[in-house]
Amino acid sequence: MFRRRRRRSAFARRTPPQVGYALIGLGVIAFIAAFVFFIRQSDTLAPAQAEVSVPVDAFRE
Repeated sequence: MFRRRRRRSAFARRTPPQVGYALIGLGVIAFIAAFVFFIRQSDTLAPAQAEVSVPVDAFRE
């Protein structure tokens, strides 16, 4: 009938909800930083541009 409340030890305290929001925020910041890093890497490691030409006569057949 009566529901007993379970006693928690001092080590089983719940973390405040702000910790979860902070971890999510850090994850988002890390994702954006990695995205920017890889965009810059693709710009610096891009191969040299070369002109590509296709003869038009090949399509007239």
